[in-house]
Amino acid sequence: MPKVTEEHRQTMRRRIQDAALACFARRGFAGASMAEIVKEAGLSAGAVYVYYASKGDLMIDVARRVMEPRIAVLQTAQSESEVTEPQVVFVELLDSLLVDNPFSSVLVQVWGEASYDGEFARFAGTIFEALLEQFTVYLTDYLHEKRGTETESARAQAAALAPAILAMLQGAVVQATVFGDSSRQRVRAGMEEMLSRLAL
Repeated sequence: MPKVTEEHRQTMRRRIQDAALACFARRGFAGASMAEIVKEAGLSAGAVYVYYASKGDLMIDVARRVMEPRIAVLQTAQSESEVTEPQVVFVELLDSLLVDNPFSSVLVQVWGEASYDGEFARFAGTIFEALLEQFTVYLTDYLHEKRGTETESARAQAAALAPAILAMLQGAVVQATVFGDSSRQRVRAGMEEMLSRLAL
């Protein structure tokens, strides 16, 4: 029997995740069954369960896949010759979550599941803390390089601001997912105005 390579495993996981994303976007996490995901993937149930023991396990990987590319927005902002302004960075991050991303509703579903499922809560907490740290690092760099704030003070200010900015983004995602693009446009404009007025 030929040895299964890591590349093959990754390809199979991605195929199953693609199927899950399509099903979750179409029917929601609660409404999508593993049987439907198996059918969407065009695989046998046994082949799917080799990689994911449950729908919850699959959902966690799917949510990670949706979020990880978005974190790159912050890393790019820090790698520029000049640190990009917060009203640009965080609005761009919001757009990356909601524009041309049919799976933003998956994030809302993860937060909903996390309110009563311990496994989801632990995963959501991991993502939450990673985002807080990324926000804090970016804001520290911005305050230090663009505002001349001493590094320790910049870090303290950034750590205080990061949770509120993340909450604003979470609220924007929920509103846009529930109320549609007109809501996204209003929240986007409000975020841009608010962040531009902050003494950052």
